[in-house]
Amino acid sequence: MRPTIIVVAVLTFCQAAVSARANDSRCAVPPYGMTVSSFKAFAQAFGGVVVPAKVLPALCNAKYGGTDRTGLYNLGFTDQDIDSKSMGDLAPQFMTALFNLADKTHQ
Repeated sequence: MRPTIIVVAVLTFCQAAVSARANDSRCAVPPYGMTVSSFKAFAQAFGGVVVPAKVLPALCNAKYGGTDRTGLYNLGFTDQDIDSKSMGDLAPQFMTALFNLADKTHQ
């Protein structure tokens, strides 16, 4: 059940970001606003759960491109969190927040 909840949450987040299309050029191609090493670490850690090429552009555009941040706010992130963290820090924290949400809804 947990992976299903994560997939639904990620898809919802990605759809909201896509619909608001204020794209930043850093978010169009890998490493999606991250360092190459951070991108590779994210892909290795979470690539079995999500498709980085779907999740990271949406997250990157929420950080840099001005797209809707509601999904991040709902996960407990603030504008200060989003703006002050690097993508290399924000992306795994985003995934952790999704896992925590899945755990809460599964109980």
